[in-house]
Amino acid sequence: MNVDAAAAITAYFAERTAQAQAAADKALAALAEAAGAEAAFVDRQELPPAVGGMKQGWETAGWFTERATRAASDAIKGKATREQYDQAKAEREAVLVWLENHDFEVPGPYADR
Repeated sequence: MNVDAAAAITAYFAERTAQAQAAADKALAALAEAAGAEAAFVDRQELPPAVGGMKQGWETAGWFTERATRAASDAIKGKATREQYDQAKAEREAVLVWLENHDFEVPGPYADR
C-alpha cells in the first residue's frame, strides 16, 4: 500500500485545527453569554434567568460561597492572608443580603450564615 505521509500529516493537523476551532467557537459563545449577563447586571442589576425562568440566586450564592471557602483554605495553608479571607467572607455576606433583598431565592446551604 502506497501512503502519502505528507498528506497523512496534513490530515492530522487539519483535524487538530478543526478541534481547536470548535473549542474556540464554544469559548466565544460562553464569552458572549457571560458578557451579556454582565451588561444586564451593570445596566439593570438583573441576574440571568435560571433554568425554567425561576428567579433564584443559587449560582451567584454558590460562587461567592465557594470563593470564601477557597480563601479560608488558602489562608490556612499560608497562600492567602487573613484580610483576603475576611474580604471574601464579607463580600459573600453582602451578596447574600443583596440577593434576599432583591427577592432571589437563596438555598439553605448558602443561606446558612
